[in-house]
Formats: sequence, C-alpha cells, structure tokens
Amino acid sequence: MSKRLTLICIFSLVLGTPVLALNPNDLRNKLVEIIQAKPVAASPYVVDGLALGGQVKSGNQAYQCRPSDQFSGFIWCHEEHTTPDNTVMRSHSILQSQDGTAYYINSYFQPAFFDPNDIQNEIDRMSSEFGQQARVLQMSHREGLPSAIMAIWGAIQLEPLKPDEISVVASGGSPPGISVSFLGDEERSAKAGVPVFRLAGGAGFLWAATFDQNGRGVLRYLAIDDSKIEPSRQVASNSENQAESNSSPVSPPAVTQPSLQQQSQSDAQAQGKEDQYRAEEEEKKRRVEDADQQQKEAQHLLDEIAIGSLVLLCGVAVAVFLRMKRQSQ
Repeated sequence: MSKRLTLICIFSLVLGTPVLALNPNDLRNKLVEIIQAKPVAASPYVVDGLALGGQVKSGNQAYQCRPSDQFSGFIWCHEEHTTPDNTVMRSHSILQSQDGTAYYINSYFQPAFFDPNDIQNEIDRMSSEFGQQARVLQMSHREGLPSAIMAIWGAIQLEPLKPDEISVVASGGSPPGISVSFLGDEERSAKAGVPVFRLAGGAGFLWAATFDQNGRGVLRYLAIDDSKIEPSRQVASNSENQAESNSSPVSPPAVTQPSLQQQSQSDAQAQGKEDQYRAEEEEKKRRVEDADQQQKEAQHLLDEIAIGSLVLLCGVAVAVFLRMKRQSQ
C-alpha cells in the first residue's frame, strides 16, 4: 500500500496532475502506463517434465512409438510398468506431431494413496501454479463404488459420450478421441453406469483421483490441446465411416420389434442418467461461477475504496505541502 501511495504522490508532485481531479479508473490507468510488459511464458501445463506444446526428446528407449491409428499424421508413444500378473502399475503416453510437438501427455498410477487433505491441498497448489481456479467435478456417491474427483484448468471441455459410444467402451472398444472417466478405467465406468467423457476444447490440464475409504485408489493427470488434435480425429472418423458405408450390405438385417423396444428403453435410461448428471454438474458449475463473481465484485469494491482513500490522503498531503510552502515564503 505504501508503494501505491508513493506512486500517487509522485504523479501529483512531479507530473503536475491534480490528484483530486483523478477518479479511481483514471488513477489505475495512470499506474498501468508505467508497468513493463512481461515476456510470454511457456505453457504452464507440464507432465513429468514435458510441457504441452514442447518438443519431445528423441532417443528415449523406454517409450514405444508408432504412427497413431486414430489420429492421422500423429505419433503415439507409450510406456508402462506392470506387475507379474500384468496389472498396470504406472504408464505414460504422449501424442506428438510429426515434428515432435507434444499435444497430449498423460500419466497414470495405480495404486495411488491419498491422505484426507492431500486432494484439496494438491488442487490448491496447482491452482496457484496455473494462476487460475480449478473447475472441480465430483462423482455422486454410488453404492459399491469408490469416491472420485476431477479438477480441470485451462480450456479443456468434457463431452459426455453418447449411449452407443458407451456401449463400445463397455465392450472394451475405443470411440473416437481421448476419453476420461471418474474411476480411472473407462470400461469399468461404462459398465457401472458412471459417465465417460471425451476430451475436447483447447489447451489445459486435468487431474483425476479415485480413492476408497482407506485412501487407496488411482491417480491420473494429463495435459492436452485437443484443438490441435481434433482435425486429424475428424479425418480419421470420416474415413472409418466411409469404409463402413462401402462395406455395408444394401439391406440391413431385420430386427424384431421386442429387441427394438428393449434397446429404446436401455437408451432412454442411459440418456436419463446422462441428463441428470449433466444437470447436476451444470448446477455445481453455476454455483462456483456465482461465488467467483461475487468474490471478484467484492474485491473490486475494496480496490475502489482503497484507491479512493489513497487519492484523498494524497490530496490532503499535497494541500498541506502547498500550504506549508506558501507560509514559508
């Protein structure tokens, strides 16, 4: 505060600007004029030492790399460590362009262990590091399932998979795009009726934790810029659809009416769960946004009051200074 007061007084005495004639906005603009521009920093979204949009170092023998089947023109690199029974304990994945630019970096750990305060502390730490508050999604409690939470920063968007895509995931398949789920296992989530999402949007960071009552669970964190990946996914999807269309018979196989009815009921139930979940998440998001807006308005008001007080104090100081100067003459 003393620094602000000094700057304001300097403006009054040196620049000759009448302090009492400045409103808070004018004063803020004056202060902004002397702020030096900061250099543009690299992407803050870093996974295991590799920044999103950074260059992947070649020669790492731990990764197995090959042209991506799903993302045309991209290279998929993966490495994992498993137990003797082939249970994945740790894995890392990178999706990079031909010139080695990383647009998706993922790390997965199982088991992971969380103390009661670990999750909130880690989210707060990353929010401070990224300079923005996280969008937090928490899975509704379900009997027989662990607790789960996701925190998102940046421009990442979550698109709920459609019912037919959920069926593909439940059977062990992979729909277009990169998917995430609360349980850390998309197939398990699909079978349990837990939402599965496709990553979309721009550059961002996602942190997801699944844990039971003992704090044991799964940790996954990733950085992605789907805006750089989506065009290739669209090309691949169109190619697959064209190939499927060319290979399909002219007349589709007949389906009995009971099967259609059962499928319709199943789809309706799945859609109902999805709509309910999306409504809950939208309500949570709205509450968080309202709270953030109220906090910003309160902070803005405090700033205005503080600046107005400083202006008044400086005006008094200048008036006293001028009066003493006249008396001394």
